[in-house]
Amino acid sequence: MSNLPAKLNLSKYGLYSAIWLICLLLLGGCASSRVEGELSEITVLAQGKSIKQKPTMIAACKGFYVTPEKLKDFFQHAALTHEKQANSNYEKLPCYSSGTAYLGNEEIEWVLRAGGVGEFYNDRNSFTKICGVSCCDNVQGVC
Repeated sequence: MSNLPAKLNLSKYGLYSAIWLICLLLLGGCASSRVEGELSEITVLAQGKSIKQKPTMIAACKGFYVTPEKLKDFFQHAALTHEKQANSNYEKLPCYSSGTAYLGNEEIEWVLRAGGVGEFYNDRNSFTKICGVSCCDNVQGVC
């Protein structure tokens, strides 16, 4: 009878270990669900901001609202630009929203500017996508 409490503690330990192992396996399965070339886990950190600090511009930019779904649509419909100075040319568009996301398994930062220009970057890569006529028709409120 003196071994009974020890056996109960051992089986509780085994049960907790099994539950912990199952949780780790489930979490590992979730991490691999990202698809290469697609945006996921989109977080909006700044919404309707203005690079110009004039009160009228700040008020006008507040209406530039980007949801994760809108960013995904933009990313899908916008064209990759190969202009060498695209970033410096489009930084002049005053209204933007920004945040983070995953592109495949890489975490990236993004800035989407009113006018239909999106910048995507991290320490290893950066690129710009531009919304053309067809994109602007499919992604309302970006252009």
